Amino acid sequence: MNERKADRITGVAGLALSGTYIAYAQSIEDSLLADEVGAAGVPSGVGLIMLLAAAALFIKASAQGEPTAVDEAPAPSPWRSHQLALGLLAILAVYVLLLPLAGYAVSVALLLAAVGWLAGARAPKTLALSAALGALGLWILFSVVLGIRLPAGLWPAAWGV
Repeated sequence: MNERKADRITGVAGLALSGTYIAYAQSIEDSLLADEVGAAGVPSGVGLIMLLAAAALFIKASAQGEPTAVDEAPAPSPWRSHQLALGLLAILAVYVLLLPLAGYAVSVALLLAAVGWLAGARAPKTLALSAALGALGLWILFSVVLGIRLPAGLWPAAWGV
């Protein structure tokens, strides 16, 4: 089985799994302590992101033609995926430790920059701009749109707020 066929199968399985996940998320009942988002809000959002990612994987794998000899790249080292997973785990651990000290916006910007660098982005200006815009976008989404209080870290105390 070639990689594209495996991606199509994974995309279909992801679509089915995310559809089931969204259906179950929608069946979560709100309690008396529910906020504006409701108990089903965040799980439904996660399910929607899973659905979009699975659809994108399926479309990408289906849109490409059959592989040719030129398309075939040498197989990466089997340890490369483990190294990436350990790198992501280390980045997330630093994020969790940094969040109470630096606050949400700074921690997420550093998280996005570190993940981008780990994924291979090396242009400093592009990496910094995408991390700053990504952190700003996520802060607006959670703080302004959804009204979720985010950790401010030590910044308010340092500014006398």
